[in-house]
Amino acid sequence: GVTPEPGAWTLLDGQRVKLEPVRLRPDVAGLAPGAVSLNGKSVLVGTGSHAVELTRIQPAGKKMMAAADWARGMASLESVVFE
Repeated sequence: GVTPEPGAWTLLDGQRVKLEPVRLRPDVAGLAPGAVSLNGKSVLVGTGSHAVELTRIQPAGKKMMAAADWARGMASLESVVFE
């Protein structure tokens, strides 16, 4: 298969982070834009309106991984804000 380049991405601490399929979650509100929340196995990120659910993420210099694994490896999600 072919993955379009550069694909979906955002910035975290000034570093480019690649995102694979994200899902719109109109049922989730109240997350500030860029704020991250781990809800069970779902990693949610706030936007200007609704949240999106991350499925896979590739931090700068690392391999693609499940978003839930990435979130569990963070010291604290309270300080994580996507730009």
